[in-house]
Amino acid sequence: MHLFLFVVTWALLPSVSWAEQQGSAAVGAQKSSQGGKQQQRFGVVNMQQVILAVGEGKQARLKLEREIKAKEKLLKQSREELEKLNKELQAQAALLSETAKFKKQQKFQEKFLGLRNAEMEFQVDIKRKEQQATQKIASKVAKLVEKFARELQLTAVFETNSAGLLYLRNPVNLTQQVIKMYDEKFKAKQK
Repeated sequence: MHLFLFVVTWALLPSVSWAEQQGSAAVGAQKSSQGGKQQQRFGVVNMQQVILAVGEGKQARLKLEREIKAKEKLLKQSREELEKLNKELQAQAALLSETAKFKKQQKFQEKFLGLRNAEMEFQVDIKRKEQQATQKIASKVAKLVEKFARELQLTAVFETNSAGLLYLRNPVNLTQQVIKMYDEKFKAKQK
């Protein structure tokens, strides 16, 4: 299943506060003593991991899985009806008149095309719902990451799965902090 594979990349501007409250161990380890200037620091977030780990993402995934199972059950019934109709057509083909045979073939074709259309619409609908859920979470995550980046005085934060990021020396990984903060701030309603 293609659940929540949506990837977001964004850049953020620096600021202060959370790191100072935490004793700034991570911040102190990355400061440069070159002329009293602070070295540019970068963070990373694994957006896919965040989306799959936060409560809201888990609930959205469960809801989609229930929808998929229900729809697959209906599609399976339609396939079985189609197979039954095909077997009847083959068994009766020699006994039917050309007109009756044509009508049965036409009925089979209509049901076959209807099933194919229903399957395609279902796939499109599921992808749309996945994307909506992912975008909703990603939008909230972006705000949290911006907050962390400002507090840790990061120059930029990159999504670790983006195709453009191949290497980054000593990045600050915000993934677990973002997951924890997200679930605290946006408590998923239990259903």
